Amino acid sequence: MQWLSGSCLIVILSLGGVQALDASIQTVPAERIKLIKEIQARLNISFQCEFSISIGETRKYAMANSSGIIIVDRAFLESADRGRIFFAIAHEYAHAYLQHDVRLYEHLSKPVGQSPPKNLPEIRRRFEKEADGIAARKAKEMGFPIESILEFILTQPDAEKGFHPDLRAYCKPRERAAYIMAVYQSS
Repeated sequence: MQWLSGSCLIVILSLGGVQALDASIQTVPAERIKLIKEIQARLNISFQCEFSISIGETRKYAMANSSGIIIVDRAFLESADRGRIFFAIAHEYAHAYLQHDVRLYEHLSKPVGQSPPKNLPEIRRRFEKEADGIAARKAKEMGFPIESILEFILTQPDAEKGFHPDLRAYCKPRERAAYIMAVYQSS
């Protein structure tokens, strides 16, 4: 069994089956487990990596770290359609593959006096946009429709509504959807 820091409950997906750490996680329908394994296999080939996908409880739809562990939120997995699930996972694969968490940490841990620190939200926005672009290209490449992804982005509440533009980690939903659509269409 594998434990991550924090209070995440996870299910480890492997080619041999599923290990459950919590009985409530076992409610994930078998077809969703099959979908996750299919997406994992296809993205591992595409990214030429061996990342693993776990099902757990997160504060968002999915999350990743640079060691290649992707966690998909159980409630999101149970309610979202194939396209949305694919996009969330592909977006997190991009973060892990590009080691965004390590790069962010390196930026934060520079000694004072070394090169002037960049605006942290600006760096996060760049990483989010980069992950969105890669996920859009992978969606097109692998035949996942963009419509449900765009609808999802446009209909979810803006978690950063009211934030000053310089403090937002994400583009506004309409800007984000337009960017994803442009990348998808140009791929």
